[in-house]
Amino acid sequence: MELAAVTALLPQAGIAAPVHACLVVGVGLRAQATPAALQALWLRAQALLPGQADCFCAVAVLQGKATHPALADWLGLASAPVLAVPVEPMRHQPVATQSPRLQARYGTGSVAEAAALAAAGPHAQLLVPRLVAEDGSATLAVARLWHGAARAPSIVVWQRQALAVPLH
Repeated sequence: MELAAVTALLPQAGIAAPVHACLVVGVGLRAQATPAALQALWLRAQALLPGQADCFCAVAVLQGKATHPALADWLGLASAPVLAVPVEPMRHQPVATQSPRLQARYGTGSVAEAAALAAAGPHAQLLVPRLVAEDGSATLAVARLWHGAARAPSIVVWQRQALAVPLH
């Protein structure tokens, strides 16, 4: 289901649809990533987004990472959609960070930034460039999605359907 379609269903469920842009959190995960590392990254991102970071509307990850245990544990009972982004749309995103290792492997300098931008759609704005967990196990970036923007049709929504995720 498209994120815009989820937003359109909110009034039918008795929930006011947001009238502002929402935040898409892009996450890069290594096998050893933990929920604590993700939470620490989100708290750092919030500190860089005063007044805007009361919730996020989706989490975007590299395809194949949507079921990572750390991601599921971090989100807990939150109902944000997890968007699995294939490598191809990520290659075309204007990322701020340029990691030669990631460029060689995925064709982008930052998985977190590229996933957030690709999931947020063609008019997305990168608000927080890649943050790296202290142990290097995870990265996080934040992009702004403008409602009505379409995301790439190849991005798959996993598990969750509601739009806003309260702060932990």
